[in-house]
Amino acid sequence: MNTKILAIAIALIAGTAVVSPVQAAPSIATLQAVQVRPDTAQLAQQAWERSSTIPTLAAVQVRPSADQLGEQNVVVLAAAVAAPITTLAAVEVRPSLEQKVALAAELQAERYTVALATAASAFANNVIVNLPVVQVRPSQSELQALAMETAMVLVRP
Repeated sequence: MNTKILAIAIALIAGTAVVSPVQAAPSIATLQAVQVRPDTAQLAQQAWERSSTIPTLAAVQVRPSADQLGEQNVVVLAAAVAAPITTLAAVEVRPSLEQKVALAAELQAERYTVALATAASAFANNVIVNLPVVQVRPSQSELQALAMETAMVLVRP
């Protein structure tokens, strides 16, 4: 095993993880529950309002005027005559064919990436285990030459 094969295996792993079009598409995270807490400014405002002497109403009820009710009835009758409104008791939403295909492609890409990563890891483990240990130590003459070059650079004005 040589280093070129190892480099190619690593490049393949990195390339499929980064370039895959299905994985590049943004995914939408969905939360089961969201808890929102007021910030300190809102808490201070609430405390100020509670301690205020201004009277506040617990609930406000707004009723339409007779003119508004008449207009609303005319609009409702005209709409009912033009197109009857159908009310559904329940709505069932099913994914479209494109959504099913996209989901299948995403699952297939994940399986492919996992299989490729597993194969590349096994291959890399074999390569790393089989490589001989290389020890590079400079000779005495090379160390002396390096020391002389360093001293000459430091001594220069």
